[in-house]
Parts: sequence; structure tokens; C-alpha cells
Amino acid sequence: MNDTTMTDNLVQTWVPVADARGRTHLEARWTSARPAAVPAQAPHAA
Repeated sequence: MNDTTMTDNLVQTWVPVADARGRTHLEARWTSARPAAVPAQAPHAA
């Protein structure tokens, strides 16, 4: 299941999780929807 909900800079995704007995269920995970800072590009020799 790849259902996704977005609200106030958070993204909820459903991920399958296996318990100690090997049974799988879905859990909601919330993560920041803000883009990660773009790392500065290191100069390189031409």
C-alpha cells in the first residue's frame, strides 16, 4: 500500500513492518516534507 497524506510540511506514508513472529502489518510514519538542504557543490579541477 503506497497511500500518502500530506499536511503542514509533514508526509505520512504507510510501511510494512514484520513483528518478532514474522507477521506483517502496516505502520504510519511521519517525516518532514521540507526539502533537504542542497549541499554546496565542491569545486573540481578542470
